[in-house]
Amino acid sequence: MDVHLAETVTGYQALVAALESWGIALCAGVTGGGTIRFLEHLPPLCPGEDATAGEPGGIKFLTLGEYAAGFVPLGSYLATGRIAAGIATTGAATKLLGCGLSDAKLHDIPAVYIVAASPAETEGLSPLQDTSPLGSNMLAQLRAELPDGVFVLDHAATLRQRLRQAEDRLRRCQPVVLVLDHGALQAEMAPHRAAPEAALAL
Repeated sequence: MDVHLAETVTGYQALVAALESWGIALCAGVTGGGTIRFLEHLPPLCPGEDATAGEPGGIKFLTLGEYAAGFVPLGSYLATGRIAAGIATTGAATKLLGCGLSDAKLHDIPAVYIVAASPAETEGLSPLQDTSPLGSNMLAQLRAELPDGVFVLDHAATLRQRLRQAEDRLRRCQPVVLVLDHGALQAEMAPHRAAPEAALAL
C-alpha cells in the first residue's frame, strides 16, 4: 500500500489515498463527531449514481444509519467482489456498526470499518461520547472481537505501516477496523515516492 504522494498531505488525505488504492469506491454511515474531518474529503453519492460501477471520482459517501451501514461492506463484496467501508460517529454508534463487523468476521469477508476515538487529552474530563476506558471502552471491545484487526491511526509516523498491516488482513479476506485520531490525522506528512500499486485484488 505504498501510495504515491507527490506532495505534502495530511494524514486524512493519505488515508483516503490508501482506501482508494484498495479499490474502495463506497463508504456508508453517518457524519459528525470524530468522523466529520475525514468525511469532508469524500463527495456524496448522488441519487441514481452507482458507486460500484468503477467510474473515476474516488470514494463516494452514502448517508445511511449505522446499523444498516455495517452491512454495506458485506453486500458490496458479495454482490460485486469489491471492498466497501462502513463508518460510525464517535461513541455508541460503533456498536451499531459492529453488527455487520461480526458477520464479516464469521463469513471471512474483507471489509473496512471506520470509527473515531475521543481525544486522549479529554480522558477523565467526561467528554461527550467518551470512548476511553472510563466511558464506552471502545477499543477493548473492538479488540475482543478482532484481536489483530483493529488499527489505531494515532501517529503520522506509523500511519503507513498500520495501513499496510490492514491491507494484509484484507488480502486474507478478513475485516479491519480503522480508528481515527483527529490530532494525528490532521498533521501533515512528508511526500512518499514509492511506485503506485494496483487496486487490491481478492
